[in-house]
Amino acid sequence: MNDALRFGVAARVFALVAITSTALAGDVDTTGVGFVAAIAAMAQVASFTRRLSPEFVLALEAGGTAAVAITSFPTHEAAFPYLATPILIAGIAGGLRAVAAGLVAEGAVLGLGWWWLVSHYDGDLAGDVVTWLTTGLGLGLIGVVSRHNVLRSGSEGSYRSALDLIKQLHALSGKLTSGLDPVDIADQALTEVAEEIMVRQSAVLLRQNGEFTPLRYSHGPLHFPVHDADSMLHRCWQRNEPVVGGSRVALPMATDNERVAVVLADCASLPDGKALARTMARLAPATVRLNAALLFNSVRESATSEERRRLAREVHDGVAQDVASLGYLVDNLSATVTDPVQQDAVAGLRREVTRVVAELRNSVFDLRNETDTTQGLGQSIASFARHIGSHSPLRVHVSLDESTIRLRPRVEAELLRIAQEAINNARRHSEGENLWVECVVQPPHAVIEVVDDGVGLGTPRQDSHGLRIMRERADRIDAEVSVESPAIDGRGTRIVVRVG
Repeated sequence: MNDALRFGVAARVFALVAITSTALAGDVDTTGVGFVAAIAAMAQVASFTRRLSPEFVLALEAGGTAAVAITSFPTHEAAFPYLATPILIAGIAGGLRAVAAGLVAEGAVLGLGWWWLVSHYDGDLAGDVVTWLTTGLGLGLIGVVSRHNVLRSGSEGSYRSALDLIKQLHALSGKLTSGLDPVDIADQALTEVAEEIMVRQSAVLLRQNGEFTPLRYSHGPLHFPVHDADSMLHRCWQRNEPVVGGSRVALPMATDNERVAVVLADCASLPDGKALARTMARLAPATVRLNAALLFNSVRESATSEERRRLAREVHDGVAQDVASLGYLVDNLSATVTDPVQQDAVAGLRREVTRVVAELRNSVFDLRNETDTTQGLGQSIASFARHIGSHSPLRVHVSLDESTIRLRPRVEAELLRIAQEAINNARRHSEGENLWVECVVQPPHAVIEVVDDGVGLGTPRQDSHGLRIMRERADRIDAEVSVESPAIDGRGTRIVVRVG
């Protein structure tokens, strides 16, 4: 039942109760009210079935009420106040046109009934007709205004709510003591655990696509694999309670409404029930903060992804098409030039236009190439490298060693962009024949290496735009970028990015 139907039911019931009570209190015959109630019930049933338009149903209800009112006057004049009810409902459900149709129906029926049944001027009847038609008009106009406000709020409500939330988030973000970085918050959670439990190593893991991905490891000298703890992690996630197995304990991080993450700790000595309870209590605030940070990152990544796709469409449909059209103009120009020098100049111009179009197409592919749920980081990098190989003279050699466990989406996205920048730099500037791309992903560790056999960079400039972008991206995920040139027998460049 929508809001208009609910309002119709409420208005009819309230009006019938009010006029019945008034009639009984004034010792007035309520027979006419009974007929009106029957008409209102039929109108409500017709509204529920939706076989007739709301405007037509309300016009029939208005006309039927007017017929009862005029035929029962003056004995059963309690039916007159109900004349305003169909008009009010018409304003809410159908707008101004429905109000006008209802008033015309009531006026026509009352006029014909007056002429047919009364046939002379009656001051009391005239007073009732004018009073309740005027009341109906006023209530109908109020209904029209209310309908306009409801529709306006319905169409803009989501944007207004989003605007309010964004303003609140902007005001709140500067006051958050922990910020909105999931890694920092995970560090705080591991610190809370270490203060209650004697741990040798621990990690915070997120559940993505049914698998657990490390978000943060605590610092320690011991190797701490998590791939063999899947069953413990899944039991902890499903039961939403601590799970102990061997020297390890899995602690759920969950709010009242949803599960957020799991802390896996390798303990020097297993904690008792009281220690686990204290640890869970200390994890509660960090859980709320981590949930907020993850949601914020998800919104930001979604917006970034959509903006990249929008830019790709704009470049493809705008600048790329315009430059391609210039190429056709240059082709037409070359057909009219006979001077050898001018022909060489036009041919050079055509080659430059072709190069620019190729660069724009590569940029479009770069913008649209992203990691997703079905394709990991290594596969995304390999796909991009092979695309570059098919659109340049470079022979591309790709080597992948990728775990089935995924890195965090933000880490994957930044590593992909760094690799794309390194590969594009090799394509544009190396003048080499070969490009080697190696990607090793073993969460939370990853190493990406891009090597070419070109002319090399010599000493990398500190103000290099491409290198600065790569380092900025690496800083966002606590990764390191190193550049070596020459790399192979006095030639080429090697760029390596490490994370974890």
